[in-house]
Amino acid sequence: MKVRGSSDAGNPSDAVGAGSSAGVGGSVGAGAAGISAPAIVPAVARAVAIMDLVSRAGARGLNVADVARELGLAKSSTGNLCAELEAAGLLERNEVGLVLGRKTLDWAGGYLASNDQVGQFYRQCRRLPLIAREAAKLALLDGADVLFLARYDGTNPIRLTAHVGDRFPVTATATGKAMMATLSPEVVADRLRDRPFSALTGRSILTLEAYLEELESVRERGFAYDDEEVTPGVVCYAAAVQDGLGVPARLAVSVTLLKVREAEVDTAQLVSEVKELARFLSNPLHATGH
Repeated sequence: MKVRGSSDAGNPSDAVGAGSSAGVGGSVGAGAAGISAPAIVPAVARAVAIMDLVSRAGARGLNVADVARELGLAKSSTGNLCAELEAAGLLERNEVGLVLGRKTLDWAGGYLASNDQVGQFYRQCRRLPLIAREAAKLALLDGADVLFLARYDGTNPIRLTAHVGDRFPVTATATGKAMMATLSPEVVADRLRDRPFSALTGRSILTLEAYLEELESVRERGFAYDDEEVTPGVVCYAAAVQDGLGVPARLAVSVTLLKVREAEVDTAQLVSEVKELARFLSNPLHATGH
């Protein structure tokens, strides 16, 4: 199914930088843009900045010197903070450096357990005929990234798609495009300012202009489409979860399948189910017509 419209010749890209935080001696860095805000408790702010930086580094890890340099902190105080975070189980040290510790999984589990939309997502995925057979995801908008909160694997699961806790750029993912399309072009441009567009595949969008065109297509269609922009051979349809018309979305749902299976699937019905799932999560009464 061809749905990309005018930007089909271009492609979406990813806009995630390393997410470094600038200067947190008495303030907290706000990501790659280096925006800072006063910290009420500087030690806590520094610890949070360290956790965020290590999280963004992922499996490649960071050493204490890396952390100190990125955050503009003294190496000695950074080492002490990292040691405390290690003792608490929030950080672990392996052969590549500091990575997130197992304690973060406890916190993540607690968050997911308290979020009823996650439970509703899984229940609705099982109920919808086509989605029940495919791989579906629930994503949260976090700056210029999407963070995957839940993943449903139907009878045709795809092992190459994102896992719970993974981050991907809003510019390449269908969920990212669905949520960003609920923002004005001015807000989108401001959010992506100084965020490098990098290609996850040969089909990734590489300019802000092409991305804004893609978002306009999303608004016109009513859903977003990832045409092998994250993983070669894999496509994705997504819809934003909105609490009201004109309200920026913080959540989106998607369904993923292999490109070669598009011809076998009723993609119009699949898109309809994705939209129904999004409507249900925004308000359970919307999907039932009550």
